[in-house]
Amino acid sequence: MFERPAPALAGPQSMGPPFQLWIDAVQMLSVAVLTACLGAVGSAPPTEAAPLDSTRTDKYWIVLADRSPRVSSSADTSWTRPVAPAYLGRLRARGVQPLVRSRWLHAVSARLSPDKRASVAALPFVEETRPVASLRPQGRSYKADPDHPPLEVGAAEGPLSRINALPPLARGLSGHGVHVGFLDANYAGLRHPVFSRLRMNNQLGGLRTFTTGQQGGNHGAGVVSVAAGYEPGSLVGPAYGATVWGATTEFTQFERNVEEDHFVAGLEWLTRRGVDVVNVSIGYTRFDDGQRSYSTDDLDGDTALTTRAVDRAAQQGVTVVVSAGNSGCAAPDDCWFYVNTPADADSAIAVGAIAPDSSVASFSARGPTPDGRRKPDVVVQGQEVPAAWENGGYARVGGTSFASPQVTGIVAQMLQVNPALGPMQVRRLLRRTASQAHAPDSTRGWGIVNAEAAVRHAEWKARRSPPHTLQGSAPHSPPNAHALVLPVSAPAQTATLQATLRTPLGKPVRHIERVGHPGPNRLVLDVDGLAPGRYRYVVTTDQGHEATGSVTISK
Repeated sequence: MFERPAPALAGPQSMGPPFQLWIDAVQMLSVAVLTACLGAVGSAPPTEAAPLDSTRTDKYWIVLADRSPRVSSSADTSWTRPVAPAYLGRLRARGVQPLVRSRWLHAVSARLSPDKRASVAALPFVEETRPVASLRPQGRSYKADPDHPPLEVGAAEGPLSRINALPPLARGLSGHGVHVGFLDANYAGLRHPVFSRLRMNNQLGGLRTFTTGQQGGNHGAGVVSVAAGYEPGSLVGPAYGATVWGATTEFTQFERNVEEDHFVAGLEWLTRRGVDVVNVSIGYTRFDDGQRSYSTDDLDGDTALTTRAVDRAAQQGVTVVVSAGNSGCAAPDDCWFYVNTPADADSAIAVGAIAPDSSVASFSARGPTPDGRRKPDVVVQGQEVPAAWENGGYARVGGTSFASPQVTGIVAQMLQVNPALGPMQVRRLLRRTASQAHAPDSTRGWGIVNAEAAVRHAEWKARRSPPHTLQGSAPHSPPNAHALVLPVSAPAQTATLQATLRTPLGKPVRHIERVGHPGPNRLVLDVDGLAPGRYRYVVTTDQGHEATGSVTISK
């Protein structure tokens, strides 16, 4: 079910170069008669290194080993404890003056000379030292390290920067290896130019229609573009490297209970296809005359068919992100007010909307549920959101429909660095790292999403539970770079990683050695100048573990 579209801009908006057609969403939606459920610590690159000066000091994060375990402390709360005093004392004994202490990361920042950095790095309780960087806008480009070229995120810069989602993209995270599903209306075959890379790299898993009859519109394609689109300079979504699946379960010509049946069938199909996260930008409250509609008392997390289906998907390990709905207003007596189904599901991540100035969007649905649970869970920008639209153009659109796919893209990045996370763990990390985690309410939930913090914590959890052997994932190439990324998860005690690329006859053609750590690592090999063809790679650790595989390099 699509609700009335949320108010958007009053006229066409200039997006800046490249000069493409950006059409006002309100005008377009009124023409198409499409209504929708419509409903930082950044990481910038260090500057080019000057000749080494042993007296110069720079600011570094000193990441410390795990705290000593406490019998009464659970794994989920130990990361909130203060930095270990014993470690602080030994650092001060070496002349290190901590500037910032992070409980979450179990790290401190300090100014270190090159010699002192080497001395600190050699301490047995120091896991790594890394430069402290800041988020530095450079037009629309953000660069994290020399392995990844600047990424032109285009008009997505505003919404993504508001939720601190640029740093993970700058570090090369794109949801690669994660399967993302969508339940929506018409996807228009995902033929928009923003999906060209997805098709070229065989990242379109499949599209399936569960409805009958023809329908137009562009809602489904627009939603997917926010999460997984990729057209540098115009629009880049957080999960542009993910594999995409789309189920059409919504028919915009009527509102009947059969759409709930389509929803359940579509969600089961996506689950059978092995998706890791599903975005739901549709919701149900009232249907056409003669159909069964819901009352607000039905939003108990157990009544609606779609709500129960979402909980079933979560039980099978699928994270489900749902738009809260556009039924919000000043008071419950003035409108429906509360979140839709299936956003009321116990296991759903319900996403509300904020305006570009971070105030709550007037249309964003509220909580609590009748059984007293807080909803929404988190909020992101849901007004003036750039999305792919008709005729190869773009529009600034509004509604919680276009808020939830931003969170879905971030979840894909979290699962990229830590595939072991379950749906409840994902939601817990999003909540704990949001802007008002200390004081959640029924308007913003736990607050504005902090993508970088959520992804970092997902990665941190993976490092705390490393595998017993070296495990490799499918290699991939970052966009606009002559490079090969080898994702591996390393066992405990790993300190160094080596990667070698060989021809079919065994001749080594590329080799790197770098500092490694337990859990997820991404090794980047420069493949510029290599002849296209099949190659074999070998990754080894200083502890003798090895992972091998083959990859095809093309021009």
